[in-house]
Amino acid sequence: MTPLDELFLEHGPRYDLVVGEPDAGDGDGDRAWLPSDRLLDPSGAELGVLLDAETEGSGHRTAHAAALTLIAVYAGRVTAAAVLDWALHGRVWDVRPENVLVRPAAHGIGGVRLREARTLDSSLASLHGAVLHTHLLPLADALHARTRAGLRQLRGGVAHGCATALCASRGAVRELAPRWQEFSEGTGLERLGEVVEVAGRLRYLRRTCCLFYTSAESGRCASCCLTPRDERIRAYARAAVPPLPPTSPPPGRR
Repeated sequence: MTPLDELFLEHGPRYDLVVGEPDAGDGDGDRAWLPSDRLLDPSGAELGVLLDAETEGSGHRTAHAAALTLIAVYAGRVTAAAVLDWALHGRVWDVRPENVLVRPAAHGIGGVRLREARTLDSSLASLHGAVLHTHLLPLADALHARTRAGLRQLRGGVAHGCATALCASRGAVRELAPRWQEFSEGTGLERLGEVVEVAGRLRYLRRTCCLFYTSAESGRCASCCLTPRDERIRAYARAAVPPLPPTSPPPGRR
């Protein structure tokens, strides 16, 4: 079993990375694997495929709103394993775009592949290079150029996705919280939201809006900056408390 397999089994499907080139015929048409480096071309067909899948799946009415949702779900899935494994074990997987393929889904990313399962040096600079500077931030720039979505909002989606890589894991909360601070400090992401501990779990509170309330679901995301901070924290706390089991009425009562 490889470290990537262990990460997936211990922390869930968000961190699943398949290794190797897809077989011939695997993922034709709408399910085709898209090379991530081709997504960085603002006018490229591959970026259009990913945007169309998100637009259709979410029911967004505008391209720039779909772009804001897309960048958050992309960052929260495609590079999540690299961010979490660095936080827990100090490994930096090569998730530079030329080594990654993604498969679209109705809402989000349906699969992620690494062409080769290789690691880079374990420095924070190496992680920033692989995750942010060559991958997520250029993708945000490409989406900005294609849809005119606000660059600050797009980078807010990058911050949200990277933070979710830590918040959604089953790792030790007190170990992961300072790793977010370390990861985000000096990148500009630290100003776009905050990680807080609520009822024994890490939660991310956004300071930028992803416009998800304009989608077909017509509801704010749980970390929406349009909801006051204290209300978001209370909602997360309520969600963490399991409901009381149903009780039978006493004899003679209905």
